[in-house]
Parts: sequence; C-alpha cells; structure tokens
Amino acid sequence: MKYLFSAAAAAFVLSACDGAPPNEKILTQLCTDLFEGDTRSVTMIMDDTGTDLATFCGCFASQTVAEGTKIDLYKDILIQMTELQSTGDLDVDDTADLIEEKLESGEIDTFNENDFESLGDYFQDLSIGMGGTDGACPAG
Repeated sequence: MKYLFSAAAAAFVLSACDGAPPNEKILTQLCTDLFEGDTRSVTMIMDDTGTDLATFCGCFASQTVAEGTKIDLYKDILIQMTELQSTGDLDVDDTADLIEEKLESGEIDTFNENDFESLGDYFQDLSIGMGGTDGACPAG
C-alpha cells in the first residue's frame, strides 16, 4: 500500500510540472512572455546566441535554478515586467524604463535598481556565453 501511494504521489508531481522543476518552468515561461512579442529583442537574442528564444529562455531558467540564489528575485522582476508590459503596448526597453521609474518613485519596493540591473547583466552574459557555444547552454 505504501508503494502504491508513493508511486501515485510521484506520478502526480511529475505530471503537474511536465517533468521539469516548477521554478524552471515558471522562469522559462516568464522569460518567453517578456520577449516573445518584441521582434527587435527576439532578433537580438537570436543573433547574439545563435539559437531561438525558447532555447535561450530554457537556458536562462535552468542556469538560474542551478545557481539557486536569485530564483525568487528574478521571478519577481519578470512578473513585474510582464504585468506592466501587458497593460500597454510596450516593448522590453519601454517596460524596463517604466520599471526604473517605479523603482525611483518607490512604487516597486520588492527589489532595487541593482537587482534589476543584475537581471539585465545576466541576460547579456548568457547571450554572450551561448553565442560562444554555438547556441548551446553553457555549463554553469
């Protein structure tokens, strides 16, 4: 009976997240949601990385989860960005500008400007790293 219960629980957990860790799926989706409507940003990602947006966002998520310390921070920033982006017809740069305004005015207080810049730097470093590995996700 214990074996049956354990097997059922494991099957439920795996099916709930399609086999990927929940944070990885969440970060991948948030990254994709942020960039996918912005042709300019997607083109830059593809040019810099040598791969597509799905691969870039998957790599971003897996690297962030593997590193472990900035999962919640990056989720918070990406949630704020995608929510702002959905309220208007904003590209990624416009959304970033709006985030900076809200940080300066104190409307956003769950992260600071250095945290926000760290995500931008992380995206840039990852793009360069993926470009150096012909589009593959570099070893963490």
